[in-house]
Amino acid sequence: MYRIGTWVGLGILLAVWAGSGVARAQTGGLTGHVTLQDGTSCVKCPIIIERQSVKGHYETKTDKKGNYVYVGLPLDNYKITLQDPTGKTLFFLGHHVGIGDPTEVNFDMPKEVAQAQKENPAAAQAKQQEEKNQKEFTSLKQIFDQGVALNNQKQYAEAAAMFQKAEPLAKDKNLLAVLENEAAAYSNAKMYDQAVATYQKLITANPNEAAFHNELGTTYANMGKIPEAQAEFQKAADLNPAGAAQAYFNLGAIMSNAGKMDEAADAFKKATVADPKYADAYFLEAQALMGKATMGADGKMVPAPGTLEALQTYLQLDPNGKYAATAQGMIQSITGQVQTEFKAQKKKKS
Repeated sequence: MYRIGTWVGLGILLAVWAGSGVARAQTGGLTGHVTLQDGTSCVKCPIIIERQSVKGHYETKTDKKGNYVYVGLPLDNYKITLQDPTGKTLFFLGHHVGIGDPTEVNFDMPKEVAQAQKENPAAAQAKQQEEKNQKEFTSLKQIFDQGVALNNQKQYAEAAAMFQKAEPLAKDKNLLAVLENEAAAYSNAKMYDQAVATYQKLITANPNEAAFHNELGTTYANMGKIPEAQAEFQKAADLNPAGAAQAYFNLGAIMSNAGKMDEAADAFKKATVADPKYADAYFLEAQALMGKATMGADGKMVPAPGTLEALQTYLQLDPNGKYAATAQGMIQSITGQVQTEFKAQKKKKS
């Protein structure tokens, strides 16, 4: 008898072949008992029997006591595979089926696992680690899903606490997902200090993700920490030039809300430079610049440079946009004339 051991997935796959006897009949059989790792008998476990020299496939199942039997097998070497009731392979043996009464082939999992661990400790350690990882992932998913459910119910503080509970179980990309959801939940709960601390952990884990800096910038803005918010939005723009327009737009909105109209106009201008078709940024730039308008000696409004051009560009890009009527009114107040050339063009009939 000789033994071949290997590990596959979470199950142990071992092969054992043995041969003996002189042929006295044309068929034989297999019988045996299946003992699982926990010492219980395996009920309704599939037994897959595969002939090795030529193609031959046979199946049976264990009974309620964990016993199985299959008769009428041609004499040959067979691979005998044990599966759990779900069809997952647990173990296999190689054995010769001889003449006469069924050959006894038992599956004693505690014994075979112990032998495999003794023969190949590295594989045993790998299996244990894989089982540990799988268990941790299952726990992580359960906790994470609870956090998502609480967040969807707008129970933000409770959701953040649940995500925090998931942190020790998460690694790599899973950790980033946990931290981002946790930080957002804290921010939604207006627990800004905790949100900032979590975003900082997130950025430490992945400092080059522009979205994380954007989110931290928004949190700082909600706290009224304008310089910190400004710095984070600038980092987001630097890290992701393709998304710089949105970062600058966010910065402009925050500066505008803070009453810092010069900084707002500058940020909106940067947004339009990054994306020349960003219509709303043109309008908000013009709106920020309107505060710098003066009155001339003739009593007419003298807009800050770039105001009229920004309004006209907005209307060219989005003549029916949400700010269109306001933009028209602003142009009229600047020029004393009603602009009409920016009406939406009618579609030609085909």
